[in-house]
Amino acid sequence: MKRFFLIYTVTILVSALFSSFIFEKVEPFYSLSLRVSDFNYIIHRRELSSNITLILVDEKSINRFGRWPWNREVFAKGLEKLKRARVVALDMVFSEKTNEKDDAYLAKTIEEIENVVCGFFIRKKATENPPEELIDILSDSALFRVPEVVPFPNVDYVEVNIPEITENCLLSGTFNAISDPDGNFRRYPLGFVFEGNVYPSVGVQVLRAYTGRDVVFKGNYLQVGNYTIPMRDDGTVILNFYPLRDYQKNAFSFVDLYEGKVPIDRIDGKIVVVGISEAGVTDIRATPVGLVPGPYLHVTFISNAIQGELLVDSIPLTILLLFLSSILLSLFYFLLQPGVRIPLYFFLFALVFVVVHLFYLYMNTVIYDLFIYIDLLLLSVGFEAFDSFLKHKQAKFYKGVFSTYVSPEVLKEIVENPEKLKLGGEKREITVLFSDIRGFTSLSEKLSPDRLVKLLNTYLTPMTDIVLKNKGMLDKYIGDAIMAIWNAPVEIEDHRERALITGFEMIKKLNEVNKILKREGFPEIKIGIGINTGEAVVGNMGSENRFEYTAIGDTVNLASRLEGLNKLYMMGETGLLTSEFTVLPVKDKDFPFLFVEVDMVRVKGKKKPVRIFTLLEKGDKTEEIKEVYEKALSLYREAQFKEALKLFSELDFNPAKVMAERCRELLQNPPEEWDGVYTAKTK
Repeated sequence: MKRFFLIYTVTILVSALFSSFIFEKVEPFYSLSLRVSDFNYIIHRRELSSNITLILVDEKSINRFGRWPWNREVFAKGLEKLKRARVVALDMVFSEKTNEKDDAYLAKTIEEIENVVCGFFIRKKATENPPEELIDILSDSALFRVPEVVPFPNVDYVEVNIPEITENCLLSGTFNAISDPDGNFRRYPLGFVFEGNVYPSVGVQVLRAYTGRDVVFKGNYLQVGNYTIPMRDDGTVILNFYPLRDYQKNAFSFVDLYEGKVPIDRIDGKIVVVGISEAGVTDIRATPVGLVPGPYLHVTFISNAIQGELLVDSIPLTILLLFLSSILLSLFYFLLQPGVRIPLYFFLFALVFVVVHLFYLYMNTVIYDLFIYIDLLLLSVGFEAFDSFLKHKQAKFYKGVFSTYVSPEVLKEIVENPEKLKLGGEKREITVLFSDIRGFTSLSEKLSPDRLVKLLNTYLTPMTDIVLKNKGMLDKYIGDAIMAIWNAPVEIEDHRERALITGFEMIKKLNEVNKILKREGFPEIKIGIGINTGEAVVGNMGSENRFEYTAIGDTVNLASRLEGLNKLYMMGETGLLTSEFTVLPVKDKDFPFLFVEVDMVRVKGKKKPVRIFTLLEKGDKTEEIKEVYEKALSLYREAQFKEALKLFSELDFNPAKVMAERCRELLQNPPEEWDGVYTAKTK
C-alpha cells in the first residue's frame, strides 16, 4: 500500500509539473513541443481553397519589369485584369510618392476595381507617424463595434499607403506577422490597436469584403458572416498550413497577369492576393512546411477561414490527456509484469500519438503532445528504475534469507521469479522430511559442549548438503533434528521423488559419517526419518522483525510423527518411514530402492488410518523381504495372526520383528473387533 501511494504521488506530481510547463509555456519545452506538433502538417490531406488565386511578383516578373518597386503605371495595368475578382488583396505598401501621374493612375485603377483590400505596416519604432489627415482616412477601415477590452496588442507607429491610394482602397489591414519563440511563423495576428482604433489584419479585412459583413466579437471567437475564427488569448489564430505544392498550384506570375495569360476562371469571382515572392525583395518566412514568401501566410489564413480549418490549441485537453495517460501507465506498472507492461508502454506512446493526430485531423485541435511524451518517458523510466532497485534489494534480501537454506538453482529461481514466492502465507502441496538422531539426549549428556557441537557439525553438514542438492529447502534445525520441505518456496514438480531420494541418500551417507565420527572418538549414531506429502500453509510465520519461512499444518505434524514411529518399527535402529500420500503417486517410477508397506496406523489426533512404507535398497534379498513381508502383512490384516507370525518370524527385518511380537500378543489376547489398524502412541 505504501508503494501504491508513493507511485501515484509521483505520478500526480510529475504530471502536475508538466501541466504547469504547458500553462507557462516554459522554454525550451514549449518551442520543442511546437516542432513536434508540426508533424500535423505532414499528415494534412486538405487542399488550399480553389476560391483563392495568388499573383506573385516573382523572378520572372523582375526579369521582365526590372527591380521592384516598378513604375506604378506598370503595376496598375496588371491590376486592371482583376476587375472581375470578388476581392483583391495587395500584400505590399506604397508609402512614398513617385510622380503624380503614375500615383494617380494606380489610385484610379484601385478605385475602379472597387473591392481592393490594401495593407499597411505596424512599426515598433519610427521617427514619426503619417499626417493626421491620412490617419483619419485610415480609420475608416477600423472596427467600430468592439468590446471594451480586446486581446490585440497596442502599437505606436504605422506605415501606410499614400493618401490617394489609401482613400480608394475598400479597406486597409495590417500585414505584419508574428513568429513563435523558435522563429517559425505559425500564428496569424487578427488585429492591432492604433490610437484607440482596432485595425484587423489583411486576412480579416478580405473576409469582411468577401462576405459584406462586419466583424462580431463572440468571446474567444470572431464572427465574419458565416465564418467563425477561433481567437487565442494573444489575439492570434493558429494557421493550418497546406503542402507547398498547393500554393504553387494556385499561384501565377505577375507577368502572366499583365499579359492576360491567367485563366479567367482563376480570377472571376475569386479572392486574388497580389504579393511579392522574389527573395531579394520580400521577407521569406520560416514556417513548419518550409521557407515561404509572406503572402502565403495571408492565403493560408483566408483559405483556413473559408474552409473551417483554422486550428485551436487546447491546453485543458493536453493536460487531461497527460493525466489520463500517466495514470494508465502507472496502472500498467502496478498490474503487469515487466515482460508485458514494457511493450504496453510503447503502445501507450503510440496511442497518444494517434489520439493527438486524430484530434488534429477531425477537430482542428492542436495538443502539445511533447509534454505528454516527456512525462510518460520520465514516469516509465523512473518506474522501471525503481522496480529494478526494488528487485535488486529484494534479490539481496532473498539471497540473505535463503542462501543457506536452498540450493543455488532454487535460489536463482527465487531471485529471478520473486512473484512465485508468497511470503504472506499460502496453501500449497508440499513434501516434508523430518530426521533426528536416536538417543541424542543421553548422548549429549556424555559429551562436553565443544565436542557436542563438533559431532553435530560433522553430521548436519553432509545431511544438509543432500537436502540442498535435491532442491529441498532446509526449514530449520531443531537441536539434532532436521526439517526440510519441497515445493516451497518455489514449485518443484517432482517434490515427492526428490524427498524420498534425499531420505535414502541420508541413510547411505550415515555410514560415511559414522566412520568419521569413529576416527574422532565419537560413538556411532543412528537416525530416524519421516516423510509425508500434503497441503500445508507455507510462508512467513514470524513477525515483521523476525523472518522465518516455514510450513505448518497436519501434513507437517504427520511427517514428524512418522519420524517418531521409527523408534517402534526400526527398534531404535536407523530407518525411514513415509506415508501413502508420498509413495502411492510415484510408486511405479524408477528408484534405486523398493517401497515396502510396513503397516496401517492411526496417529494421534487423526481418526483416519494411514498406510506407511519404508525403503529398501534394490537387490535379490530385499525383493524377497518385500514379497514375504507384504504377504505376512496381508494375513495380519485378515486376522490370521498365526500364519502371519510364521512369515514375520522368517525375516531378519526390524519391522517384521515388531509385527511378529504383535501377532504373539494378539494370539494371547484375541481382539473382539479387528480392523487391522495399529493406533500409534507417539506424540
